Amino acid sequence: MVLDWKRIAINCLKYGLFGFFTLVILINLYLGINKAVTKNPVPKFLGMTPLVVMSGSMEPAIMPGDVAVIREQPSSRYQPGDVVTYLDGSITYTHRIVGEENGAFILKGDNNNAVDDTVAADQILGKMLFKIPGIGVAILFFKTPPGMVVLLILLVLCIYSEELYHRIRAVHK
Repeated sequence: MVLDWKRIAINCLKYGLFGFFTLVILINLYLGINKAVTKNPVPKFLGMTPLVVMSGSMEPAIMPGDVAVIREQPSSRYQPGDVVTYLDGSITYTHRIVGEENGAFILKGDNNNAVDDTVAADQILGKMLFKIPGIGVAILFFKTPPGMVVLLILLVLCIYSEELYHRIRAVHK
């Protein structure tokens, strides 16, 4: 039996993309429903929260459009140098801890000239585990109506790509 490597590669790509797009849709649905039901401005998925960075206050470490993934931890584990996200009203900020004073934390964006106001430990949502560079731009686009249409078109193309490929080949023979 001869393996058709081209077909295997196409199927891997097709099902990989389909799985990725499906996962993105399911996670976004979960986060959206969680946010609507719990009224929590920053819902969690598997104990972690993905946040799209909107400003340049943490450049060059974290750029606008990056996704910062944070995880909650006890306030006793936060220390100077940690990059954390805190909630001020309904707005989140991701900055670095530069000091501690009377059980509260002093934070500052790497690219900011001044420190933030002192932040109470209960305002901190979590420590940044890792970042995904640039993917936040796509996430923000896919949350818009045109982005949702593009995402659906990509899903349909993933599902029917093999059939479309064979029809196009049959026409050009």
